[in-house]
Amino acid sequence: MDALEGLTVLDFTGHIAGPYCTKLLADMGARVIKVERPGGDVSRSLPPFKDDISGTERSATFHYLNTNKESVVVNLKSPAARDIVRRLAGMADLIVTASSPSQEEHLGLDYPTLSAYAPIPVLSITNFGHSGPYRDYRLSDTVLYAMGAEMYSHGLADREPLKLGGTAALLQGGAMASVAAMGAIHAYELDALAQLVEVPLFTVQVSNIDRRSSGILGYRFSGRIQERPTGASAGIAGGIYPVADGYIELTASAGNYWRRFVEMIDDDALRDPKWENPMIALDPAAKEEADAIVYPWMLSHTRAEVWEAGRKAHAMVAPLNTGLDIWEDANFHERGVWTEVDHPLLGTLPMLGRPYILEETPWRIRSAAPCLGEHTRPVLAEAGIPSAEIDRLHSEGVIA
Repeated sequence: MDALEGLTVLDFTGHIAGPYCTKLLADMGARVIKVERPGGDVSRSLPPFKDDISGTERSATFHYLNTNKESVVVNLKSPAARDIVRRLAGMADLIVTASSPSQEEHLGLDYPTLSAYAPIPVLSITNFGHSGPYRDYRLSDTVLYAMGAEMYSHGLADREPLKLGGTAALLQGGAMASVAAMGAIHAYELDALAQLVEVPLFTVQVSNIDRRSSGILGYRFSGRIQERPTGASAGIAGGIYPVADGYIELTASAGNYWRRFVEMIDDDALRDPKWENPMIALDPAAKEEADAIVYPWMLSHTRAEVWEAGRKAHAMVAPLNTGLDIWEDANFHERGVWTEVDHPLLGTLPMLGRPYILEETPWRIRSAAPCLGEHTRPVLAEAGIPSAEIDRLHSEGVIA
């Protein structure tokens, strides 16, 4: 038995945040019917691709975000699509959308329209919410970091601000949306309460990512804006170091962190009491003196050797792994971090596995991400649309 078995989710989302939300529900057992536009979800065009060959079914990003889903292709811009959406809504317990408010209204995916089709909760992922002057502004992960105050405090004080690579903010938004979805589902099943659930990505960003909420509250409490640091690490040592086969990251600030670091390096020159003085970190000459001891030691050891020495000394150190390192680590395979899926076109594919363990209702991948339109006909037939009508809709380009 799966944790969300029996729950049907109608998914009108695309790209990153929305599909990640519904993936989390699908991987816990919900049936997720993914409605894609003609040509498919934009994430189908995102690299990396299988064997570095692009194609609708070859995106690793799409495969990861859409496990355990069914794909139905509908041209929502067609007036005939309204009846299809109405029928699909009648099959669902939850609807998830991810469009701007104006797009929702244009496509008939706004809450008043959907709630008239079925009295069920609707979770709407937007950029800035349904009201205010920003409601229809476009958004990217970079814009989230910039407007959400994340970039201002990242990087070095004498350089330009930076953001984390990739799409961390969008994925965080999807994760938070899944939490909101579970709350909506609980209220619906317990009290038959259907409601609109708004998840503005900007609100998620300022409330959750990397202590941003505490930084913003800190300003409100003290008037102090969090600044970028003047150096890559605090203290006389620490940060990213090159080693014989890559890089490691180390924390060696004052107190126990420093003493454990010295035990790991095991050089008497670093045991001089002068290094315990917090003010020494402000002396560039002292920093150079420490670096002259630390860098040769680091470069004479591999990541594994540094990590082992760090564990023995209880120092705060970790290797900077590549994806291949994680794949080849037997512990992660045993723990279920990795799994495999069988795809009808691409064969057996590696896939990231369980993010958490439910002992009695385990997380599992029941099927690979769907091929574009793989389930259009069977799902529409299940929704009560006659075969002849499905043929007509297909010939008119309303479905695919």
